[in-house]
Parts: sequence; C-alpha cells; structure tokens
Amino acid sequence: MGMAMLTTNSMLNRIISLSLKHQWRTVAVFVALILLGTWSFVTMKVDVLPDINKPTVAVFTEAEGFAPEEVERLILSQVENAVAGAPGVTRVRGTASFGLAIVQAEFDWGSDIYRNRQIIQERISRLDLPPNVRPVLGPVSSIMGEIMWVGLTSSDETSDSKELRTLADWTVRPALLRVPGVSDIIVLGGDVKEWQVNLNPEAMRRYGLKISDVEEKLGSAITNKSGGLLVQGGKEYPLRILVSPQDMAEIEEIGITTWNGRGVRLADIGTVVSGVSPVRGSATIDGKPGVILRIAKQPEAETLAVTASVDDALNGIKQSLPEGVTLQNDLFRQEWFIDAGLNNVYKALLEGVVVVAIILALFLMHRRVTFITLVSIPFSILVTLIVFKLLGFSVNVMTLGGIAVAVGELVDNAIVGVENVFRRLREWKASGSTESIQSVVYEGTREVLSSIVVATVLVVIVFLPVFFIPGVEGRLLASLGSAYLIALLASLVVSVTITPALCALLLTPKHLTGHEGDTKFVRFIKTKMTPVIMWGIDHVRPLMMATGVGILITVGMYMLAGKEGIPPFNEGSATISVVMPVGTDLGTSNAFASRVEKEIGKIDGVARAGHITGRAGADPHDSGANTSEIQVTFEQGLEGEREKLFAEIQKVVDRFPGADFSIGQPITHRVEELLSGVRAPIVVKVYGDNLSELKQTGDMIRAELAKQEGVKNPQVQKEVLLPELRIYPDRNRLADYGVSSGEVAEELEEGLLGVKIGQIQEGAARTDVVLRYDPSWRGNSDGIRDLSLPFDGVESLGNVAELRLDAGRNKFSHEGGKRVLVVSANYEGGNIVGAVEVVKQTMDKEKLPQGQSISYEGTYKSQKENSQRLGILFAVGLLLILWVLYQTFKSIPIALQIMLNIPSAIFGGMVAVWVTGGEINLAHLVGFISLAGIVSRNGIILISHTLNLVGKESRDGVTKEIVLKATLDRVVPVLMTSLVTALALVPLLIGAEEPGKELLHPLAVVIFGGLISSTIVSLIFTPSVFYHFRHHDMPKLENILKKFQKVADQ
Repeated sequence: MGMAMLTTNSMLNRIISLSLKHQWRTVAVFVALILLGTWSFVTMKVDVLPDINKPTVAVFTEAEGFAPEEVERLILSQVENAVAGAPGVTRVRGTASFGLAIVQAEFDWGSDIYRNRQIIQERISRLDLPPNVRPVLGPVSSIMGEIMWVGLTSSDETSDSKELRTLADWTVRPALLRVPGVSDIIVLGGDVKEWQVNLNPEAMRRYGLKISDVEEKLGSAITNKSGGLLVQGGKEYPLRILVSPQDMAEIEEIGITTWNGRGVRLADIGTVVSGVSPVRGSATIDGKPGVILRIAKQPEAETLAVTASVDDALNGIKQSLPEGVTLQNDLFRQEWFIDAGLNNVYKALLEGVVVVAIILALFLMHRRVTFITLVSIPFSILVTLIVFKLLGFSVNVMTLGGIAVAVGELVDNAIVGVENVFRRLREWKASGSTESIQSVVYEGTREVLSSIVVATVLVVIVFLPVFFIPGVEGRLLASLGSAYLIALLASLVVSVTITPALCALLLTPKHLTGHEGDTKFVRFIKTKMTPVIMWGIDHVRPLMMATGVGILITVGMYMLAGKEGIPPFNEGSATISVVMPVGTDLGTSNAFASRVEKEIGKIDGVARAGHITGRAGADPHDSGANTSEIQVTFEQGLEGEREKLFAEIQKVVDRFPGADFSIGQPITHRVEELLSGVRAPIVVKVYGDNLSELKQTGDMIRAELAKQEGVKNPQVQKEVLLPELRIYPDRNRLADYGVSSGEVAEELEEGLLGVKIGQIQEGAARTDVVLRYDPSWRGNSDGIRDLSLPFDGVESLGNVAELRLDAGRNKFSHEGGKRVLVVSANYEGGNIVGAVEVVKQTMDKEKLPQGQSISYEGTYKSQKENSQRLGILFAVGLLLILWVLYQTFKSIPIALQIMLNIPSAIFGGMVAVWVTGGEINLAHLVGFISLAGIVSRNGIILISHTLNLVGKESRDGVTKEIVLKATLDRVVPVLMTSLVTALALVPLLIGAEEPGKELLHPLAVVIFGGLISSTIVSLIFTPSVFYHFRHHDMPKLENILKKFQKVADQ
C-alpha cells in the first residue's frame, strides 16, 4: 500500500506539473468537457429509479373447464418443474386457479431477457400436457413497467358497455401497441361482444345431433375460403368463396342435417343472438362504469419518452372518438413521480451549491479564490455525467441523489488544495521571493496531495459495502453509491488539474494585494478556538471519559431504535386492494368496490379515483372476481400530506366491513412484490402440503400480527373450499345404452362451457362466434339435470349421472415447487422489524404440523439480513481504514488517533436519527458507513500537517505550541470542508416527504449530525490525544517523520 501510495502521488504530481505547464490547454480541455458533459446529460435516459427489475418470464396456460386441483396436478406442477430447471432461474412462483395456471420465473439481474425467454420456451414446448392445452409466454415487460392507466367512459345515451369495450380492444389498444417502447396493454372493463349460438338440447336430440356435429357444420360455413387463381384470357383472377355471414339471420339459415327428407337448419335447433362473453374483470372511473387500459413498457424503454409517445397517440385517437365518449389519461402516470422526484433533487442540488458558495465566500473573502474552489462542483458533476453516459447509467432519483449528497464533498479536495496554495502565495508575496508562481502553486498543491488522496481513498473503501447489499435495496443504493463515488473521484481529478491551473492563472501578485493575512472572520475563529484547543490539550482525561460515555450512549440508542427497511416513496397516489370473501361474484365485488371508491373520492385532496375488479386474460396477477384494486390520484402540491391522506383513506375503508383492505402506493407495491412476490411490507409464508393445516397456521400468524402496534390490515391469502356442482356419470347405466362416460363428458363440456367456432369481421373488430346450450338449460342446476342428451335411450342427464354439491379449492399457490400460504399486512410506524420479531418468537414456540415451515420475508427479511451484512462489512471497512492509515503514517497509534473521529461521528448521527423520529432504516445505515470515511479527512488534515511542522519547524519534537499552531493552521480547511459537506445537505433535510428525497433524507440526517459532532471533536480531541500520546510512539517518531516527509516530497 505504501508503494502504491507513492506511485499514485508521483503520478498525480506529474499531472499537476503538466496542468501548470499547459494552463490554457488544461482550461480548453475542461471547456470541451463542459460541452461533452452537457451533451451526455441531455441524451441520457431519464427514469424514476435505476433498473431494479429482475428479468422475469411469465408462462400462462389456459385450460378451460379444469378445476384448480386438476390445473395444479396436470399443468402447474409440470410447468414449474420444467421452468425451475432452466439455467439462471433464481425463483419460481406459480398459481393454479379455475382454468388457468400462471408460472413466473425470475432470473439473475443482468441476464438477457430474450435469451431467458428462449430457454423457457424450449423447455415448456416439450411438456406432455392435456389435449388442447398449450402454455404461452407473457409479453416482454417488467413489474415496474406499468407506466400509465388510460380510461374510457361514455354517457348512457351514446354507447353501451359492448361498444365501449370494442372501441378499446380494436381502436385504442392496436394504436397504442404501435407506439415504440410499449410492450403490452391489458384491458379491463366493459363487455366483450360475441355472437352466441344457443342450442336447444331437446331439438338436437330429436334430430340425433351432437354439438360436435353442429360445430363442424357451422365452423366450415362462416369462414371464407379460397379457390386459388383462375387464369383466363391472359389474366389472373383470384377465386374467393364467400360464405361468411353478414348478420345473425344468415347464420340461422345454415343447413345442419336432413330429417325425414327435409333439411334441418340451425334455426330449427337453436337461435343466434348478440351477447357478451363471460367476464372476469370490470372497471369504473370516478364512479362511472368504464374501460381501463393498463399500459406497460418494454424493460429497456425510457418511461418519459414512451409516455410522451403514448400521449401523442392518444391525442390522435381523441379526434375520432364517438360523440359522448371520453378518454382519460390521468388515472395513473408513473411520469408524475419521476417529474416530482427529479425536480426536487435538482432543486436540492442547486440549493446545496448556493449554500457551499456562501460558506466559501464567508471564509475566503476573495472572489477569485472562491470561484476557483467553487468551479470544482460543476466540473466534477460534468465529469460524472460523462462517466454515467459511458457506463449506460440513467438519470434517476438515485444517481442524482448520489451527486446531491456529495455536492459538499466535491469541493473538499479543492478547499484543502486552494486554501493551502492561497496561504503559500501570500507568504511568497510577503517574502519577495523570485520563485515562479507556477512553482509556488505546485508546491502548495503537492504539500496537501497525500492528505487529499488518502482521504478520498478512505471514503471509497468505506463505501464499498454498499455494493454488497443484495436485492432491490442493493440495486437502489448501488446506483446512489456509484454516483457518489464517481463524483468524488472526479473531484480528485479536478483538484489536480483545473484547480492548480486556475490558481496560477487567476491568483497573480496583484490579486493578492490586501489579502496578505487572514480575513477578519478567520482571525475571529482562530482567536476563539485558541483557548478551546489549549483546554483540550490540558484535559485529555475528561475528553477520553466523555468519548467512552458517548460510545455507550450510541450503542444504547441503536438498540432501542426501531428498525425498518427502505423508507416508503411518496408517489402522489395510492393503491387500495379490496379482497372480499372467496366465491363473491364479479358484480357484487364491483358494486362493493364502487361504493368504497365513491367515498374515497369525497376526501379533500383526492383528485380522482378509479378501480378494476377481477382480471383480464393475459394479466400476470391471478386476481379472482372477489378482488378489486382502487387507484387514487392526489391533487398536486399535497406531497407533504401523504400520511394524512392515507389516514383518511383508512377511516373510509374501516367503515366497510366484509372485506380485507391493503393500502399502499403503485410503485411501492411493485418494489414489495420484487422483494417477496407479494404486494405488502410484512409477508409471512407458510409452506406445507395440507392446506387445512396451512390455513390454521396462517390464522394463528394473522392473529399475532393483529396484536402488534402499527400493523394494519393483516390478512390470510384466500385459499378456501368453495361449493361446486359436480357431475358423476354412471358408467354402468351408460354402458347399457352403448355410451361411454367420455362421450357424455365431451358433450357436456362443449354445451355448458361453450366452444368458439370462428370469428365474424365487423369493420376493424372481429367478433367471436360461440356455440353452447341455451341459457335456460345451463343457467341453473335443475336445467342441467334435465338436459336432453343426443344418445339413443338416454332421456336426460339426470337418468345417467348424479349431480351433487361438493366443495373444492378455489386456488393453489406454489413457490419453489411447494404449496405456500401467504399472510400479509401493512405497517404504520418505524419498528417493522420489532413487530415481526415478536410474532416470530411466538410462532417459534408453537409445534407446527410435520412437513410445515414458516418463512418471514418482505421488509423484515431484507432489513435484518442487510443490517447484519452491513455490520460485518462495516467492520471490515474499519480494518481497511486502519490498514491504509498505517501504510500512510507507518504508526498504529497515529492511525487509531485519526479513527477516533469515527465514534464521535456515529454518536452525532444517532442523535440526529433520534431527533428526526428514532427509527433506523437502510438509508441511515449507509449514512453511518459514509461517515467513517468522510470524518477521517479532518484527522488526516490535522495530523499530517502537525507531522510536517514537527519535521520542519520544531527542534523540541511535539510541543503544545507546535500542536496548537498546526491545529490553527488547519482550522479553516477543517471547518470549511465540514461545514460545506454538512450544510450542503440542508436542502435534503428539509421536506423529508417530498418525492425523490425518501432515501436521501435519512442519509443526509446521519451525515449532517455526524459531521457536526466529529468536527467539534476533531478540533479539540485530536490535538489533545496526539500531544498526550506523543511518547507512546516516540522511538518511531523520527522514522515516521522521515517516511511521511518522503511521501510528501514524492
């Protein structure tokens, strides 16, 4: 390390020399960097957050008529096993519900989503699934990819629900899918139009017709055919055989068979009507029935660009809408959070620069010196943006936040260097030396170079643990950390290039006139600090005792503080999940959610609300008809009222018994889903085979969660037994008539469930033609029992089958190939870890059924694991700091003296946490890690300068006078670096709930509090300890001075 430091310093010395030798060229290079940095910023992707999406491939398998048990046994298990064995898969989740299996496979971050899809497609293509069952891949999108909700409503007099849905499906959706960057659009609400062929079973039996007979006849009679080409007279004529009916009456005239010498038409055995397909989803907007289109972007697409393109497309669509139809694009827009978050961070960044400028001007009282120091900020930021562009980073809240947190530190290196150069130039002018100004600037920069390099290296080393945080939090904080460290390293480059060049160009002798000594403000500080420093030198024992007490208090405060994961975002909107008892039909669920929506819409501050109930066909969320999601948009300017608005929403939902509610935010819910697969901060998963036992354990966990303070709306996943009508064909009776049970089952499946036989083109829309029994026969159990079957001798279904009410599961959930039951809850407060820990301790005492296990996930798991990991890595970081300091100073005592600033900084940070709420989240922990490197700078500045003075000016070694002089010499850079770093964070301390500041505020709180306390300690305690422990390492001191001087000379 020592040789590496010498090599680094030697290289940087050459850079300083070249910058001074070619001053104008250096300036020209940085002017070019301004242009390149500006171009990089303008052309970079802009998004709400860094890419935190794990590449996920969804597999949908529809099996109409299959019960959940059959879907689980015959389909879900096969697909899961095939997907789980794919290379790179990290987690597999699946659900089996009525007629549908959904499997989601998560891959490692950074993997190629298109290669992942190819792998999954190859594996599922070889599955041996039931006939007519085919798994398909969902669209290329991501959990965070939903960027907008678009709504369609109309007045009752102008458009019915079928027309509105047709408009959405065949006009709006296709137009939006053509927008570059749009991946998928899920449509909910309205009625999907279909032509229904309703058959009379008695008439069919009379003519000896099966449904398959009718299906074959109609299927061939409604689809146009081609006769190829007719070549005649030297010309080609396409031959078209046009049989597609133009209206429903034409279908009824299609011939089916003959009977007693005459033709039997479809009208003889059934009717054709315009109806709607069975729906599993509905929507309302501001209390009115409507259609909602949920728009998702492709993973690599830029949110703002895609949103703007979608808006352009919608503006074109609005021009052609039927009269009375309204298109709304403000139900939910991810763009709102992006704009609000980025604007707040931009503002905090600019305000931080202004604060830094004021502090520099106050201390330096020299416009040119202030300017030279201050330009390190824009230059460092521009260099950082260029690196961002090269690395493919996006402009987002985290990357900008990293720069905002570092803005005060960006001038630290320049402050130390420029202040020392300015002091040396004044001494040079006063002495009348003939040495060149370039030489003086070079020496002044070189003197502090070692301190600057070591201090920067320490910050980099101690921040490295942030990059070892796994999961979503790690992806968020790694982006912040990358921006922070790149900006700091950029400031180091600036401090050895443009800064000395500008000093040589702008600080000419005539500009030093009147600035020979310290400013009045600096003299005032030194005057007041002198007795304080001397008191500290004379009272080291009380200071040591105070430090010990502070460490104990810090540990106590940390143990008593609440623990939580990443703080919640402030998105300007809310999402309310409404789950009614399983078995509730779509109409009842929709009506219930509509009432809740209307009441929420009356809350002051709510701009609008809309909701969806159930699910669409390609929706990756397996929401039943009993589930609704209400989307609430708040009025602009109410970002600071989030907690109040959420409390009002909670009051509303408390007035509606009979359903489970979960209140959250759109993006936050998606982040939670990335953590655990469940949209809730508290998630407990119970694994096992016996569903009844799983339910018992889940109810126990729910009861324990409900007892914990701050836990809101605990609920157990709705996997219950539902009544179902089962048909058991009697094989013996059927055999007497020469009929198999399979023939009966096939006839019933097609007649009751229906079979699609083709499509009719109606303008741009295509309408399905569906064949099934007339509703009067299939609409109730008596009608089904009396069904006539087309088999000789069989009078009715009731004669050859037993109809029995029984119970079956509504749904099965899997994770990792095992059945799982999820218990989830929201949380208000800060000690989410403590609440879950109490539940865990209680459940650990319970004897679980054999084969059952419990996993505590969500925020609890991520916070606990990351806290432990950060604690270990922080300890490793401290050892690395000790090692770097030892390699620099060749003395363990001196290295430890510098590190004494760290406990004082952590103490100040903990006090700041308690003042601002008393809960510690992951961002706070990162702040504590940052402090260890930041505050070491002051000790390095003080002790390295003291060693210089002892080596150059003291014949008596380390004396009180030399320690005092060294401290006073460095009091200005110490105070300046600390104050600009701390006070530049003030804009982040104000408005903690503003969008974009959610993760930056706790980080700023810790750094601000830690810098205040450590600066006081460093100016009083560090000189005292250095003086009183000077004899501890005196045999080595001379050698230390020689080696340190060698480093400085290099």
